[in-house]
Amino acid sequence: MDEPDIIILSDVTFVIPVRIDSPERTRNLDVLIDFIMRSFDSNILIMEADSRQQYFVKEPDCRIQYFFEDDKRPVFHRTFYLNNLYRKVETPLIAVWDTDAIVTPEQIVDTVMQIRKGNAVMGIPYDGRMFKTTATLATHFQETQDFDLLIRNAGNLQLVYGDFSVGGAFIVDKEKYLQAGGENEFFTCWGAEDFEREKRMEILYSQPVYRAKDGLFHLWHPRYLNSNYANSEYEKKGKSELLKVCAMNENELKNYIKTWPWHVKKT
Repeated sequence: MDEPDIIILSDVTFVIPVRIDSPERTRNLDVLIDFIMRSFDSNILIMEADSRQQYFVKEPDCRIQYFFEDDKRPVFHRTFYLNNLYRKVETPLIAVWDTDAIVTPEQIVDTVMQIRKGNAVMGIPYDGRMFKTTATLATHFQETQDFDLLIRNAGNLQLVYGDFSVGGAFIVDKEKYLQAGGENEFFTCWGAEDFEREKRMEILYSQPVYRAKDGLFHLWHPRYLNSNYANSEYEKKGKSELLKVCAMNENELKNYIKTWPWHVKKT
């Protein structure tokens, strides 16, 4: 298979927070990094937070920066680590990626172009359909990086939230997103933070959140503590925060964000 031409995305930094909880998670991150490096001239920031380092970049490159944080808490506070990564980004656009999310290069470029043109502050590089790959299909994609393989099998795959998924990956204008508070750290575990983020952008900015065409493929991995609500209290807290933000108007939300102690200041 011919190597694709490298697409220049020097104004974009991909940020990837991670906690390794299975060999498949490591595999998926390796696949994602390989995909980004093959497809784009861009930067990647990876932050692993755990009691010990479990991820090691397979092929070190000057475009990849890896950070490790000693964190013995069982629940991965993803929003906290994303805000830490944002402080390290030096480009005007940020592409925020889950370790297991794959879309075509064209979907990423389309979303980036909309934000570059000022048509959106935030873009989601797929149409709401998140396809759950099987273990076998994920392994085949690891071996081939063949998007046609994923697309041919899409009709046989389950969808995570029907046509309404908002997680997995998003791209933002860094300055405007940080003005809007960055990540809401009141979401302390897996849960409703993706829905809150999209709703917050819709309240604060006149442009709707941009949606690219076609779906996103979620590479299979076992689902443990940090792939579900940690417990009922975390679930209640997360859903309560989502409803709180959804009920606010623009001024109320701006004032609420000012009270966030972690608020990532404009850089």
